[in-house]
Amino acid sequence: MFNRVRDSLVYPREIIKYRKDRTIFVLFYILFFAVLLSSKTIIDVVKFDGLSYAYKDQITENMAVLTQDCEISNAVLTCDSEEVISLYEEAIFTVYLDANSELDFAEYSSSNYGIIFHDESVYIYVFGLNTLTVPLADLPAQLQNIDFSEQQSNSEAFYDNLFEGVDELILSYKGLWGSLTIAIEILIGILFYLAFILISAWFLKKRYKVIPYKETFALTTYSSTSLFIILTFYSLLNLSLFVVVILLIISFRQNGILNSEIERRLKKKS
Repeated sequence: MFNRVRDSLVYPREIIKYRKDRTIFVLFYILFFAVLLSSKTIIDVVKFDGLSYAYKDQITENMAVLTQDCEISNAVLTCDSEEVISLYEEAIFTVYLDANSELDFAEYSSSNYGIIFHDESVYIYVFGLNTLTVPLADLPAQLQNIDFSEQQSNSEAFYDNLFEGVDELILSYKGLWGSLTIAIEILIGILFYLAFILISAWFLKKRYKVIPYKETFALTTYSSTSLFIILTFYSLLNLSLFVVVILLIISFRQNGILNSEIERRLKKKS
């Protein structure tokens, strides 16, 4: 693989000698760079150790301050009156306290995610469907006992306790959501690269009809190496647009060298 990366970057004319590579190897080459493209996400997941201070401040500022006595005590939610309280809301999800004696999902929006605390359980409500029910007793201890009256009387202790419980809960499932996040990111990278390569290979095949599509696929994949590397560094380092444009020009130049080499060899054969 090293030789293919080196030749793609330094000696683009030499890419032609790899045109008969097995398709499975070419796909592995794409997978390798899709993983590199996802490296920022992988690093973020590995380093994640809880909610950021900025996000905690956002939650603190936007969480509703309750005007009635509500508490979660010994893993049971109780309030003075029966009603549904929107505790915290973002674009894609809302956290509710449902103090009604019976839980009615018809009261909730089917256009986003809902995290519903009711009685002794937490319900994850996704686009109109209850997808998961978790007993409050299974949550971290900090989330099994929450006195919402402390939001105003002792706000620092209230939010410290809340965020400690939330962080512990998120980290306990890090292996699951972290693996899923990385897998989705890699899959998106593979599909993006494949779409680009398949289209480019089709144009190359239209231009040089005598070359089998399998070979044009391999050639296009290797000739795109500089683009793969540019996108990887762009993702990791947030490069400026000017630098990216310069690197893309270099990448297109290498493709031009490959095309001229193909034409030279075809003329030589004829």
